[in-house]
Amino acid sequence: MPLQLRILAMILGFSFFTLTVHLVRKDRAEVRHMRKWLLLATIILLGALFPDLGTGIAHFLGIVNLTSLVLFGLTGVLLFFSLKAQISLINIEKQNKILTQELSLLKQKVREAENDSADLSQ
Repeated sequence: MPLQLRILAMILGFSFFTLTVHLVRKDRAEVRHMRKWLLLATIILLGALFPDLGTGIAHFLGIVNLTSLVLFGLTGVLLFFSLKAQISLINIEKQNKILTQELSLLKQKVREAENDSADLSQ
């Protein structure tokens, strides 16, 4: 891996790691959601610090160079994160629908109780 690319990857990994920690500290993100991004930043940093290990893994998998392995791997990871986020969004929409229906039923019961109490007081 060329030195310029290693330096760029180190800067990117460190910046990404720092940003993730900053978001958690400022309470703008939860640790349980940011763990995967911390892991990703750590992998980027390790890949930049030890490129020979990554190159060896790439050659073992039949991939020509480390850059191709990283691009392929990160694309797969990001697609996985996207799928997981989409599933979470679908579950939240289902819960929202159920809560809206329950709230509507409760409002109807409150109106009926108010009407019954108004009829009794007359």
